[in-house]
Amino acid sequence: MSTVATTSPPRQGGRVVRAALQIAVAGALLAFLVHLFGTRAVTAAGVAITPLTALGAITLGLVGATAQGLRWRAVAAGLGDHMSTRHAIARCLEAALLNATLPGGLAGDALRAARRGRAGAGWDGLTSVVGERLCGTAVVVLAATAAVVRLGRPDLAAGLGVVAVVVLAVAGWSMRRLPARTVAACLGWSVIGWLAFLGLFVLAHVSLARADVVPPLAGTRVATLGAATLAGMSVPVNIAGWGPREGAASVAYELAGLDPSVGFTTSVAYGLLALVSTLPGLIPLLTSLLRARRDD
Repeated sequence: MSTVATTSPPRQGGRVVRAALQIAVAGALLAFLVHLFGTRAVTAAGVAITPLTALGAITLGLVGATAQGLRWRAVAAGLGDHMSTRHAIARCLEAALLNATLPGGLAGDALRAARRGRAGAGWDGLTSVVGERLCGTAVVVLAATAAVVRLGRPDLAAGLGVVAVVVLAVAGWSMRRLPARTVAACLGWSVIGWLAFLGLFVLAHVSLARADVVPPLAGTRVATLGAATLAGMSVPVNIAGWGPREGAASVAYELAGLDPSVGFTTSVAYGLLALVSTLPGLIPLLTSLLRARRDD
């Protein structure tokens, strides 16, 4: 008992300090970008939210959460932790909502890993979440590497490639006990999830272009810029996904010969649509809370 009493406070204090640093760094980056491009670049992004785009965002959010749920279920089953498809998707819907509203972008994933631990999955419950998340991150970084090559910056692409190799190596280690078909399924579902995110970015750009906020671009060009922008979400120092993503978008658009403020505005519009896309997560989250309250 005494050991717990003496070690818990410092650990909790460390978490608070790390969270505060994340918010401070991401907040400073966002403040700098707003100062650089002006508040109009932020407010203009609001026109991207219409009933039609909201419906599209929710649909893409459901696709992404379903892909992640099936990816998680496949990895967990390979580690001996069997769960229903319904449970996996519901928990991933919750995680998407919490990741989009809490600092760091990982709170929801930490919660579902903790739940699997309490359910008796133990270390494998954590390993399955880490493995499938790293698999998804590897796909995001690899796509960004290819995008930066298309944008004419092989030097930056080389750096991203190194990051991708490291992430793949760690993901491979965490999934070393899985059969090849499970690893292939994990990669396949990761690509589908990434396509859902990319679809959100394209939706954001198209909606802004129709409102004459940003210039219209060819679909392949928007996809390239979106792939580069999404790499910013892999940086864990963010405020519910905000910060590095907007910086990555600004840099990507500048590399493409476009006004970086256009990238900033498009990324803000993406962030708003991404938040809308997580709204279905309210259903399983409220259901879980009501069930827990009833059990108490």
